[in-house]
Amino acid sequence: MGILSLLKTGQWSKRSAGAPFEQVIASLDGGSWGRPMSGEAVNLRTAMRVSAVLACVKVIAEGCATPQLHVFREAQDGKRELATNIPEYRLLNRRPNEWQTSFEFRKTMTMHATLCGDALAIKVRAPGSNRVRELIPVPPGSFHIDEFERYGVQYRCYDKFGLIGVFGPDDVFHLPNVRWELIKSMDVLSLAREAIGLSIAAERLQATLHANGGRPAGLLSTPGTVGAEVITKLKESWKEFSRNNRSGTAILDNGFTYTPLAMSGVDQQHLEQRRFQVEEVARDFGVFPIMIGHSDKTATYASAEAMFSAHKIHTLEPWHEMWRQRLDEFVLDGKGPLYAEFDTRYLTQGSMKDRAEWARTMIEMKIMTRNEVRDSFGLDGVDDGDEFWSPANVAGGGDQAAPASEGDPNNEA
Repeated sequence: MGILSLLKTGQWSKRSAGAPFEQVIASLDGGSWGRPMSGEAVNLRTAMRVSAVLACVKVIAEGCATPQLHVFREAQDGKRELATNIPEYRLLNRRPNEWQTSFEFRKTMTMHATLCGDALAIKVRAPGSNRVRELIPVPPGSFHIDEFERYGVQYRCYDKFGLIGVFGPDDVFHLPNVRWELIKSMDVLSLAREAIGLSIAAERLQATLHANGGRPAGLLSTPGTVGAEVITKLKESWKEFSRNNRSGTAILDNGFTYTPLAMSGVDQQHLEQRRFQVEEVARDFGVFPIMIGHSDKTATYASAEAMFSAHKIHTLEPWHEMWRQRLDEFVLDGKGPLYAEFDTRYLTQGSMKDRAEWARTMIEMKIMTRNEVRDSFGLDGVDDGDEFWSPANVAGGGDQAAPASEGDPNNEA
């Protein structure tokens, strides 16, 4: 049963249509934030046009969508096993709803939370059961989080046709970003609007300069006195020249000279300013600049490798932990043996030589069994791979020698 069927059967509570859809998503234009000091409007649409913002959002969203998401069950002996025989495994690992794969769902939800502070999905339960069958994302601006009483929360969801329904906390999956209070997240774009606004302004200024053929605005002056007719004719001819001959040479008579009024791109340090704004935007989103294709000339292979590792620890791991805890408590049983986990082993894989040396060390030092090492490589286990292995040149390892017989001349005993 899909979301539309549930609405028709009245399984979800419905109220009279509220505000029109255009008013519901008015917050996407950011009109209530006011303009930043740069004078540029910063909202969802303009922010996504900034390459650094788009890159940061994609890095975080794809970092949460690319790893395999598994559901494990804790056994009484302390071991764990994949819980592939329950509906929640397919829900989270393969297909959360009728329209999206797990990758698409997690990427969409993470983008919503990264940019707008909150991501929301409506739970669709199987008829006669409390188990979640589908998770339907609700776009930002199409839901309101209301506190109708002390510690009482409800989620009012809309679409372009009007009010979908009013849901309690148990009926939605809520993925927050940065929180200052108990229920609602902080407005991320509003917090970062100065850095994003300056990025927009710098890009617009440089684009205007290029549109003008790379020449700054200037002043035409003459020591003499000229009539209004000459000035009018000069304005028209200068506009025509600037429009059609950006790379040509102007000829001025009657003693006119040209004096630039605006600084050139080099004088304004456009490149340096834009590089710095990339770092500012990356800092606001908690992303290392190298992950969005921005690095200085001093970066080396070793430093880049360290930054990639730091990206997993400091950028992705907090998001993964948010996903894990939210899924465990609000989609899975919450207090039972089921729990979700991201498979991020691919993020820490080194070269084949390094991986081979690591595997040999783990086995020979009896830190891991052969099957555990094989599992880390994504391989199936072998029959005798659950026992710790000792090499033949180590005392007690390998095949034990048969005791010497009494008639053996080499027996000195």
